[in-house]
Amino acid sequence: MNAGFIDAFAQIIRVKRVDRTTLIDTIKTSLISAAKRKFGQEAEVQVHLDEGKGILEVYRIYKVVRKVENPETEVKLSDARKMDDEAAIGTEIKMLLPLEEFGRNAVQTAKQVLMQKVREAERDRIFEDYKDKIGLIVAGTVRQVDRGNILVNLGRAEAYLPQREQIRKERYNQGDTIRAVIIEVDKEAKGPQVILSRASNLFLSKLFEQEVPEIFDGDVEIKAIAREPGGRSKIAVHSRSEKVDAVGSCVGMKGSRVQAVVNELRGEKIDIVNWSEGSSEFVSRALAPAKVSGLRFNEAEGKVLSIVEDDQLSLAIGRDGQNVRLASKLTGWKIELTTVREIERRDRLEARLQMDIADMYGVTPKIAQKLRGIGILTVQKLYKTPLEELLELEGIGPKTAEKLKLTASETMIELDRALRELIDKEKAEEAVTEELFDEEALAPEPEKKPEEVELTEETLFKDLPEPGEDEEEGEEEEAGGEDGDEDDEEDEDGGVDEGGEAGVDEEESGEEDGPADIADIADIEEDESDGKADRPDTD
Repeated sequence: MNAGFIDAFAQIIRVKRVDRTTLIDTIKTSLISAAKRKFGQEAEVQVHLDEGKGILEVYRIYKVVRKVENPETEVKLSDARKMDDEAAIGTEIKMLLPLEEFGRNAVQTAKQVLMQKVREAERDRIFEDYKDKIGLIVAGTVRQVDRGNILVNLGRAEAYLPQREQIRKERYNQGDTIRAVIIEVDKEAKGPQVILSRASNLFLSKLFEQEVPEIFDGDVEIKAIAREPGGRSKIAVHSRSEKVDAVGSCVGMKGSRVQAVVNELRGEKIDIVNWSEGSSEFVSRALAPAKVSGLRFNEAEGKVLSIVEDDQLSLAIGRDGQNVRLASKLTGWKIELTTVREIERRDRLEARLQMDIADMYGVTPKIAQKLRGIGILTVQKLYKTPLEELLELEGIGPKTAEKLKLTASETMIELDRALRELIDKEKAEEAVTEELFDEEALAPEPEKKPEEVELTEETLFKDLPEPGEDEEEGEEEEAGGEDGDEDDEEDEDGGVDEGGEAGVDEEESGEEDGPADIADIADIEEDESDGKADRPDTD
């Protein structure tokens, strides 16, 4: 063998970090397999490898016999003497096999066996190196991107970042640096068995542990995490020391700590809330930034009805229901939202549907009396009462108690259906009322802008008198002035004002003269228009 074999041998040990003894055994096994493929599976083959000298020799072992029964393992004495002069019956002789005689297929088989053994040894080595590093954030270089899955070079090993463990909308190219957390080390995997994740809650938790010393030291504990990778996350923290503010520690001065985490997650929004043992307080905090007015828990079904004001409903729901969905994951309660107006409506209508316990099917007066004795007055109360509490009543056995609970459940289904119908009916009536009441009808009418008139000679001089009319108007004004002087003289002489005695004289004068003729009135008006008519004497 030449020096190339020694270099290749050393390179495999250095790069693959395979144990030397393991590699030597692997080479021997692969060559023996190739020889048996060439000369038969019963052939006995021996491999001699000297790493220092670069010697690799393959021998075939024969047993010397008088009569050959198995050509793969036995040889005649005459043939054996040709290879070894000292050969004797019953002894073994070695025949050197040149590697060139193995053939192409045999060499390929040896290569495959060698590579398989090397991969197995490498997997064992990687498993031993990383089995205790689950939960550790590592940095690597993107080696290959195949159908969304990323192969990451960690230096000493290769890791696998599946598409399901990536943050949505993130895109990586070959050569990019990437950080992720180790979530699994699989020894049985055919490919890279170190599995990474950027979308898991563990990655978010470890990022805060790196950025917040109080979490690393144990003064602040992360109690729960709800996350939608790439969108929004909620994290509940608890301080083990009264002197440490859990939320403030995670946020940092001017938000520096949480901002570092947000930058690593490519802008993912993070809500940090104080954890609480009380479910009511914890649920209220989890629904932030919405303000909760009230909570109603249904522990049997793991549900909680959260009541908010009308203007807080959209905040509580969040975009596409994200806020309430994350709050449910964080607290472990299935949160349902309603408004104060809706819950008041529901309570009012539900009160109308309260059903007396004696009216429920199957309840005898005797049983009704016993149930009332422990405060169960309605079917609704019976439905909420635990079965164990009913069994404590004297005269009510397991079968009766189960039958009562079953009937109560069926009755509640009908009552809930009736309640929904009442709610829908009232909403429909309100909708009709809102349609009938038109607020625009009471709105003030919009001010009409004056029409713009086109300035022409006709519009500018339309109010000026025609030529020849000025003299007639002047005469009328003089006549009017004389009449006014006479009136002033009469007022001064007689002291009579209009509407007083003068009016009486006119009536008396009218009675003496008789009713005025229309023609006479027309003559008077004509005289007045000429400016020559004398004022009638009212004396």
